[in-house]
Amino acid sequence: MRKPAHPALRLYVWLVMAFMALPMVVVIGASFNSGEAIVFPPQGLTLHWYGEAWRNADMVRSGLNSLVLAISATAISILLGVPAALALVRHVTRHREALQAFLLSPMTVPAIVLGIAFLVFFGWTGMGLSFTTLLISHVIITLPYVIRSVAGVYLGVSASIEEAAKVLGASPWRLFTRITLPLIMPGVVAGGLFSFIMSFDNVPVSIFLTRRETLTLPVYVMSYLVHSFDPTIAAVSAIQVLFTTIVILVIEKFYGIRRLTETI
Repeated sequence: MRKPAHPALRLYVWLVMAFMALPMVVVIGASFNSGEAIVFPPQGLTLHWYGEAWRNADMVRSGLNSLVLAISATAISILLGVPAALALVRHVTRHREALQAFLLSPMTVPAIVLGIAFLVFFGWTGMGLSFTTLLISHVIITLPYVIRSVAGVYLGVSASIEEAAKVLGASPWRLFTRITLPLIMPGVVAGGLFSFIMSFDNVPVSIFLTRRETLTLPVYVMSYLVHSFDPTIAAVSAIQVLFTTIVILVIEKFYGIRRLTETI
């Protein structure tokens, strides 16, 4: 049984959470403002700016680009990161630390440095700027989150479980799908969630690699703010918050956030 936290500590945690949530409350409230500028509290309540966001074809297209890009980068990161994490934990014996440091290095390099490096590299190789090059760059920056999450969970899995399955005649594929994968699933879900968020909200890398056809939502929002400061941006931000909340609620419903945090 865990000892209940001190009331002062609980109050402090609630105050910190309220402080962190306050900007979202301001943005969501401003999205319903009937005026022409982003103000809080709103001067009146209206859904006009949500309609403006929906009627903005460039904004909708950039939102779809961000969604497709984030899903694709997350899927590829899981496909590449899970085997890499399993190999690092169980099979790599020589130079493990160096290989791990190399695979996790995108997390330590400033994002703007990575963006410039990608731009120079793709220009030097003649690959140019396209959705493919943007996807490659996003996979590189999201892959470490999958590797780190899966490896952290896999370290806590006893090797004797897999050895027992091998002794009982399980094939490598059956061993992975029936034994290993269910045990590391908390790391896969957590790594995938981090990867999706990092890709969907990325600005420092995307701003160097996007064109008009591949413009992502965060980059479009930045360019929009240069010329206008109406509540349309607040409405888009509110939609992003709602979307993220729905994703978290779905994971909580079918998997459980508490289980994720207790396992990792």
